[in-house]
Amino acid sequence: MLRRTCLFASSLLLSPFALAEEKVGIRPNSVPSHPEYEELRAGTQIEHLYESMLANGFGIKNPDAKPDEPTVVIVSDTQCPWCSKLWHASLPLQGNVNFVWFPIPVLNDLSLDQAALILSSKNPWAALAEHEEHFKDPDFRGINPAGKEVDKKFRAEVWSNAKIARWSGLTVVPLGVFKNNDGKYLPIFSGTDTKGLEKIIFGK
Repeated sequence: MLRRTCLFASSLLLSPFALAEEKVGIRPNSVPSHPEYEELRAGTQIEHLYESMLANGFGIKNPDAKPDEPTVVIVSDTQCPWCSKLWHASLPLQGNVNFVWFPIPVLNDLSLDQAALILSSKNPWAALAEHEEHFKDPDFRGINPAGKEVDKKFRAEVWSNAKIARWSGLTVVPLGVFKNNDGKYLPIFSGTDTKGLEKIIFGK
Protein backbone atom coordinates (compact mmCIF):
# COMPACT_ATOMS: atom_id res chain seq x y z
CA MET A 1 0.00 0.00 0.00
CA LEU A 2 1.55 3.29 -1.06
CA ARG A 3 0.71 6.69 0.31
CA ARG A 4 3.57 8.96 1.30
CA THR A 5 5.21 6.01 2.97
CA CYS A 6 5.63 2.33 2.25
CA LEU A 7 4.09 0.14 4.95
CA PHE A 8 5.89 -2.93 6.22
CA ALA A 9 4.82 -6.38 5.14
CA SER A 10 5.14 -8.07 8.52
CA SER A 11 5.77 -11.50 7.00
CA LEU A 12 8.97 -10.20 5.45
CA LEU A 13 10.34 -8.88 8.71
CA LEU A 14 9.53 -12.13 10.48
CA SER A 15 11.44 -14.21 7.95
CA PRO A 16 13.92 -16.70 9.48
CA PHE A 17 16.65 -14.94 7.51
CA ALA A 18 16.15 -11.97 9.83
CA LEU A 19 17.50 -14.10 12.68
CA ALA A 20 20.70 -15.06 10.85
CA GLU A 21 23.11 -12.60 12.43
CA GLU A 22 24.49 -13.10 15.95
CA LYS A 23 24.08 -9.53 17.15
CA VAL A 24 22.20 -6.68 15.56
CA GLY A 25 21.44 -4.54 18.58
CA ILE A 26 20.07 -4.80 22.08
CA ARG A 27 16.37 -5.45 22.11
CA PRO A 28 14.70 -2.66 24.10
CA ASN A 29 12.81 -3.66 27.23
CA SER A 30 10.35 -0.83 26.68
CA VAL A 31 9.37 1.05 23.57
CA PRO A 32 8.45 4.65 24.33
CA SER A 33 6.18 6.65 22.09
CA HIS A 34 6.82 10.18 20.84
CA PRO A 35 3.65 12.25 21.24
CA GLU A 36 5.45 15.36 19.98
CA TYR A 37 5.67 13.81 16.52
CA GLU A 38 2.19 13.03 15.25
CA GLU A 39 3.49 11.25 12.15
CA LEU A 40 5.59 8.84 14.22
CA ARG A 41 3.63 5.74 15.03
CA ALA A 42 3.40 4.86 18.70
CA GLY A 43 6.02 2.28 19.60
CA THR A 44 8.69 3.48 17.17
CA GLN A 45 11.92 3.91 19.12
CA ILE A 46 14.04 6.24 17.01
CA GLU A 47 16.88 6.31 19.56
CA HIS A 48 17.32 2.55 19.30
CA LEU A 49 17.00 2.68 15.53
CA TYR A 50 19.73 5.32 15.16
CA GLU A 51 22.25 3.84 17.56
CA SER A 52 21.78 0.18 16.62
CA MET A 53 21.89 0.80 12.88
CA LEU A 54 25.15 2.71 13.19
CA ALA A 55 26.65 0.18 15.60
CA ASN A 56 25.46 -3.08 14.08
CA GLY A 57 23.63 -2.43 10.82
CA PHE A 58 24.93 -2.57 7.27
CA GLY A 59 24.69 0.87 5.78
CA ILE A 60 25.62 2.62 2.57
CA LYS A 61 27.55 5.85 3.06
CA ASN A 62 29.47 8.30 0.94
CA PRO A 63 33.16 7.28 1.12
CA ASP A 64 34.06 10.98 0.87
CA ALA A 65 32.03 11.95 3.94
CA LYS A 66 34.10 13.73 6.58
CA PRO A 67 34.16 12.61 10.24
CA ASP A 68 32.92 15.99 11.47
CA GLU A 69 29.83 16.04 9.23
CA PRO A 70 26.44 15.53 10.89
CA THR A 71 25.24 11.96 10.47
CA VAL A 72 21.74 11.02 9.37
CA VAL A 73 20.46 7.43 9.44
CA ILE A 74 17.83 6.61 6.81
CA VAL A 75 16.00 3.29 6.56
CA SER A 76 14.64 2.65 3.10
CA ASP A 77 13.49 0.13 0.51
CA THR A 78 14.96 0.09 -3.00
CA GLN A 79 11.48 -0.23 -4.53
CA CYS A 80 9.86 2.55 -2.50
CA PRO A 81 9.05 5.73 -4.51
CA TRP A 82 9.04 7.94 -1.41
CA CYS A 83 12.45 6.59 -0.42
CA SER A 84 13.71 7.62 -3.84
CA LYS A 85 12.21 11.09 -3.39
CA LEU A 86 14.06 11.45 -0.08
CA TRP A 87 17.30 10.40 -1.78
CA HIS A 88 16.90 13.16 -4.36
CA ALA A 89 16.02 15.68 -1.65
CA SER A 90 19.29 14.80 0.10
CA LEU A 91 21.48 15.31 -2.97
CA PRO A 92 22.17 19.05 -2.48
CA LEU A 93 23.33 18.36 1.09
CA GLN A 94 25.51 15.33 0.46
CA GLY A 95 28.69 17.39 0.54
CA ASN A 96 27.91 18.60 4.06
CA VAL A 97 25.95 15.75 5.64
CA ASN A 98 26.86 12.11 6.14
CA PHE A 99 23.70 10.31 5.01
CA VAL A 100 23.87 6.59 5.80
CA TRP A 101 21.23 4.49 4.03
CA PHE A 102 20.16 1.16 5.51
CA PRO A 103 18.15 -0.93 3.00
CA ILE A 104 15.49 -3.33 4.23
CA PRO A 105 13.10 -5.55 2.22
CA VAL A 106 9.57 -4.24 2.57
CA LEU A 107 7.71 -4.27 -0.73
CA ASN A 108 8.79 -7.44 -2.55
CA ASP A 109 11.58 -9.94 -3.22
CA LEU A 110 13.19 -7.53 -5.66
CA SER A 111 13.85 -5.17 -2.73
CA LEU A 112 16.01 -7.84 -1.13
CA ASP A 113 17.82 -8.73 -4.35
CA GLN A 114 18.61 -5.11 -5.21
CA ALA A 115 19.74 -4.24 -1.68
CA ALA A 116 22.05 -7.26 -1.53
CA LEU A 117 23.49 -6.42 -4.94
CA ILE A 118 24.18 -2.82 -3.89
CA LEU A 119 25.81 -3.88 -0.60
CA SER A 120 28.00 -6.39 -2.45
CA SER A 121 29.34 -3.77 -4.86
CA LYS A 122 32.94 -2.57 -4.63
CA ASN A 123 31.50 0.91 -4.19
CA PRO A 124 28.03 0.57 -2.64
CA TRP A 125 27.51 4.35 -2.64
CA ALA A 126 28.07 4.56 -6.38
CA ALA A 127 25.82 1.53 -6.88
CA LEU A 128 23.04 3.18 -4.87
CA ALA A 129 23.44 6.39 -6.87
CA GLU A 130 23.19 4.39 -10.10
CA HIS A 131 20.07 2.66 -8.81
CA GLU A 132 18.42 5.98 -8.02
CA GLU A 133 19.37 7.42 -11.41
CA HIS A 134 17.43 4.59 -13.06
CA PHE A 135 14.55 4.46 -10.58
CA LYS A 136 12.08 5.99 -13.03
CA ASP A 137 13.19 3.99 -16.07
CA PRO A 138 10.11 2.78 -17.96
CA ASP A 139 11.23 -0.84 -18.30
CA PHE A 140 12.67 -1.55 -14.84
CA ARG A 141 12.77 0.34 -11.55
CA GLY A 142 16.44 0.80 -10.63
CA ILE A 143 19.31 -1.63 -11.17
CA ASN A 144 18.40 -5.08 -12.41
CA PRO A 145 19.83 -7.93 -10.29
CA ALA A 146 18.70 -10.65 -12.70
CA GLY A 147 21.47 -13.08 -13.57
CA LYS A 148 23.93 -11.56 -11.09
CA GLU A 149 25.28 -13.82 -8.39
CA VAL A 150 25.51 -12.29 -4.94
CA ASP A 151 27.07 -13.96 -1.92
CA LYS A 152 24.39 -14.97 0.56
CA LYS A 153 26.11 -12.99 3.32
CA PHE A 154 24.89 -9.77 1.72
CA ARG A 155 21.31 -11.00 1.80
CA ALA A 156 21.85 -11.80 5.49
CA GLU A 157 23.10 -8.22 5.99
CA VAL A 158 19.86 -6.85 4.54
CA TRP A 159 17.85 -9.08 6.89
CA SER A 160 19.99 -7.92 9.80
CA ASN A 161 18.95 -4.34 9.01
CA ALA A 162 15.36 -5.53 8.93
CA LYS A 163 15.70 -7.12 12.34
CA ILE A 164 17.00 -3.88 13.86
CA ALA A 165 14.14 -2.01 12.22
CA ARG A 166 11.60 -4.48 13.62
CA TRP A 167 13.05 -4.35 17.14
CA SER A 168 12.94 -0.55 16.94
CA GLY A 169 9.22 -0.66 16.20
CA LEU A 170 9.60 0.71 12.68
CA THR A 171 6.46 0.28 10.58
CA VAL A 172 7.04 2.53 7.55
CA VAL A 173 9.78 3.56 5.16
CA PRO A 174 11.43 5.85 4.56
CA LEU A 175 12.29 7.02 8.03
CA GLY A 176 15.39 9.03 8.89
CA VAL A 177 16.84 9.96 12.26
CA PHE A 178 19.26 12.77 13.10
CA LYS A 179 20.96 13.19 16.49
CA ASN A 180 21.64 16.86 17.14
CA ASN A 181 24.35 18.45 19.29
CA ASP A 182 22.03 18.40 22.30
CA GLY A 183 21.69 14.64 22.01
CA LYS A 184 18.09 14.81 20.84
CA TYR A 185 16.93 12.37 18.18
CA LEU A 186 14.90 14.02 15.43
CA PRO A 187 12.82 11.98 12.97
CA ILE A 188 12.87 12.67 9.24
CA PHE A 189 9.64 11.65 7.56
CA SER A 190 8.59 10.73 4.07
CA GLY A 191 7.94 13.80 1.97
CA THR A 192 10.68 15.90 3.60
CA ASP A 193 12.26 18.15 0.98
CA THR A 194 15.74 19.68 0.88
CA LYS A 195 14.69 22.74 2.88
CA GLY A 196 13.06 20.50 5.44
CA LEU A 197 16.26 18.50 5.79
CA GLU A 198 18.26 21.70 6.27
CA LYS A 199 15.89 22.86 9.00
CA ILE A 200 16.16 19.57 10.89
CA ILE A 201 19.92 19.18 10.54
CA PHE A 202 21.18 22.77 10.61
CA GLY A 203 18.24 24.57 12.20
CA LYS A 204 17.83 26.83 9.15
